[in-house]
Amino acid sequence: MAAEMPDRTAQGADVFDLFDENHDGRISNAEFQNNKILVFYVWDRNRDLVLTPDETPLRPEVFARAAGPDGRIDSLEFITVIDEAFLIADTNRDSTLDRQEFFAFRQRIRP
Repeated sequence: MAAEMPDRTAQGADVFDLFDENHDGRISNAEFQNNKILVFYVWDRNRDLVLTPDETPLRPEVFARAAGPDGRIDSLEFITVIDEAFLIADTNRDSTLDRQEFFAFRQRIRP
């Protein structure tokens, strides 16, 4: 069974490296802005431009806070939520996310 489970640490590192375009070990706000919609499109498996709980790796309570009154996250809601997420994740307020901040935040929002 363990062999079938994805390595979440490796996946997280891949995501971090994707966002860290200049590979300096930090995700700047500009790098984050450049790539945030990619996350939406990767998660939107049925390509209807709306995220449902089964399409995201988010904890149910995190998804519920992000979703609109219809219980879904459209692209505009996603952009707003993800911009707020960057600000929350940037605990030292230097307008960049280092690996520690990135993984700490990721752990808070994912099961």
